[in-house]
Amino acid sequence: MKHKLRIKFYCRSFNKELYLLSRALYVEAGYPCVRLTDQTADGYFYKMLEDETCDIVINVDEDCFITDLNAVLALAEKAWNEGWVNIGCSDSGAGVPRKGEAEVTNPFFNIFNLHEIRKSWNAYRLVPELKKDNYKTIEPYYNFFYWMNRTFPQKTLYLFNKKHADGISTELYDTEGRHLCSHSWFARQFRPSFLTQIFESNDRRDINHSVRIERLIQEAYVERGMQPQALTLWQRLDCRWDEVLRWSVKVPQRVMNLPNKLKKKLNK
Repeated sequence: MKHKLRIKFYCRSFNKELYLLSRALYVEAGYPCVRLTDQTADGYFYKMLEDETCDIVINVDEDCFITDLNAVLALAEKAWNEGWVNIGCSDSGAGVPRKGEAEVTNPFFNIFNLHEIRKSWNAYRLVPELKKDNYKTIEPYYNFFYWMNRTFPQKTLYLFNKKHADGISTELYDTEGRHLCSHSWFARQFRPSFLTQIFESNDRRDINHSVRIERLIQEAYVERGMQPQALTLWQRLDCRWDEVLRWSVKVPQRVMNLPNKLKKKLNK
């Protein structure tokens, strides 16, 4: 009897409005969509691995907008059929604003084969090990990707990417040249509230990110032949309240993590 592939969409989300706009581009696939809030950059992946009700996770950032849903779902099937554990965009790709490590995929879009990864995953042993920062790290989640590449060599499929015409966003393409999605970056600067302006730095103040991201969203919807649904007044109020809740968790997290950041700087 053929195994029925269990797929879920996962999103690490801070801005609820962006999440709703992004989710609308893949919810029609009919698979569960999970919004994870208040997760650390690496804890997000560990949380996904706890979910044993799915085989394949399609990880989509809230500021990543899918332009070809059929191509994305085909990649999920490809991961399952060919045994790829991770499909995504190299963090040193031509379309990525910052230059990270080539072997690590930036988590704005990934297809994770959890069925394969769980064959070697032991949270009790690995989570403490990976949190020790034993690897060359740019971001906390780098440890997870280094472990995965070491444990499953040659099982990461890197996709073609290029810079969008706006000079910042990243366009991602599958192995057949189909445009999968566009990722805006600077999600926190999308209609920022006074809380964001206080707690979140913006190293590109010369650009109106809200306008830029709105254009990218519109492009994605046009490419899909869809129209973005305008949020009601109640939905907008709910999104603002949700942002207050997110900051109420994030600020204490940052304060608690301050000694670790200072320690890393001193070690450098």
